[in-house]
Amino acid sequence: MMVNVEIIFSLIAVIIALSYVTWVARNNMAWIKYVNRKPVSPSGKYTSITVVIAARNEENLIENLLQELLNQNYPPSKFQVIISNDFSTDKTADVCNAMAHKFQQSGIQFLIINAAENELSGKKAALERAIKKATGDLILTTDADCSVSPDWVASFAGKFAESSAPMITGFVKLHDGGNLFANLQAIDVLSLSGIGATTVINNKPLMCNGANLAFTKAAFSEAGGYDYGIDQPGGDDTYLMFKINQLFPGKILFNEDPKSIVTTNPQPDLKHFVRQRVRWASKVKYYKESYVKTTGVLIFTVNLVLLLAALLAAIGSLNWIIALAIWILKATADLLFLFHLSTFTSQLRLLFVFLPAQILYPFYSLAGTLIAMKKTDYEWKSRDYKNQ
Repeated sequence: MMVNVEIIFSLIAVIIALSYVTWVARNNMAWIKYVNRKPVSPSGKYTSITVVIAARNEENLIENLLQELLNQNYPPSKFQVIISNDFSTDKTADVCNAMAHKFQQSGIQFLIINAAENELSGKKAALERAIKKATGDLILTTDADCSVSPDWVASFAGKFAESSAPMITGFVKLHDGGNLFANLQAIDVLSLSGIGATTVINNKPLMCNGANLAFTKAAFSEAGGYDYGIDQPGGDDTYLMFKINQLFPGKILFNEDPKSIVTTNPQPDLKHFVRQRVRWASKVKYYKESYVKTTGVLIFTVNLVLLLAALLAAIGSLNWIIALAIWILKATADLLFLFHLSTFTSQLRLLFVFLPAQILYPFYSLAGTLIAMKKTDYEWKSRDYKNQ
């Protein structure tokens, strides 16, 4: 009887692992084919662009981003920057005001919006206030703690000139190399950004990141702004993507130009890391798209199988060779995918932490799923949020 249970578990585990490997391989092949295309540079008629940043308590970081926006290789007359100050309690507004004259000298329109006392707080409300004031046809969003290349704006303008897409997603990576904790976060975000990119390429978008996202003002308006998921404090990026994908199926594109990559910082410690991941996980259970739920189930089950296989092998109920084979099968698919992603982001050194990341990820993934399924309160930017 024990042998039969072992055989049944082994067959189920292999089927689930192969399903996961097939999904990863499909994403990997789509990535290889897509990113080898030559990016299009804007020429002739330049798209009018508004960069929108919702900022709360970013006095130590926002000046760097503003300086990088000043250094963009894009016609100043076709380029606008709007900072939406989300009730900051530090000197964020002062830092932005001090930079205003530099934008005026450069010819780039610069606007700071300070929320009134009777207005709504939160990132969605801050972004919405800014987008209403935007004069650009294409809205580019990023975060105050991010870093962009001098050709960031131009790369999205080129992609839009080529496609007229209602939404264009971009890649986000973390600064790495500081320590093991930072590198583990960086390889995790590398994987998440890669999944977001390849599922957009395959016309089944799973996720995107508002730290590097473009959409037309017309599409934003037609989608009803941030009405999709309005009862949730987070999800401004992914909820909007789902709604635009409903309105324009197959029209969302990924920006494969390496110059479009946005870099941000890892969380400084475990406490802040957990808060961030809880915030991310809190919105998952509200996704309505069936293919998103199917993919989530696949990722959950393959990680559950890995842990069960290791446990059963440890207590002698499963041949350790079978357990090891399942782990190797999944790890090989992940390694090939991460190799191509890290080549794109110039982060091949992250592969040195691939093994510890593979060991830790099943625990981390299952914990994230449990958090996503239950009511979890979290704190972010000195605000307490209640997950309904």
